Amino acid sequence: MPNISTETFEHLKKIKQTLIEKKCENIQFLDLKDVHSYLSLFVIATVKTETQGRSCAKDIDKYMKPLKLAVKRQNFADLPKDATGWILLDYGEICVHIMTDEMRNYYSLDRLWGDASPIEL
Repeated sequence: MPNISTETFEHLKKIKQTLIEKKCENIQFLDLKDVHSYLSLFVIATVKTETQGRSCAKDIDKYMKPLKLAVKRQNFADLPKDATGWILLDYGEICVHIMTDEMRNYYSLDRLWGDASPIEL
């Protein structure tokens, strides 16, 4: 079990619950602390459509925003309106990547950060 604070672990569990409720697939939690000096925790999830991804991001942001962990983003509306297939939510220690299957396969973050320790929730 990676060295994660109880508070952070609870945030990860809430994020996981939201992703499951929104029918995301292939949800992974990675601890990058031992792999890279300034990265901590990645959450990676696959969605079928950009609309599903925006819905997931909105619900996660609704939970995380009051915690004041978001990095310099005024509002969820600040996310790009164009369909990129990849939404990144940066909460300092936790970065959430919500990607369409096409983007996930193309960028292959799972393989890129293959040395990271998986986190079981």
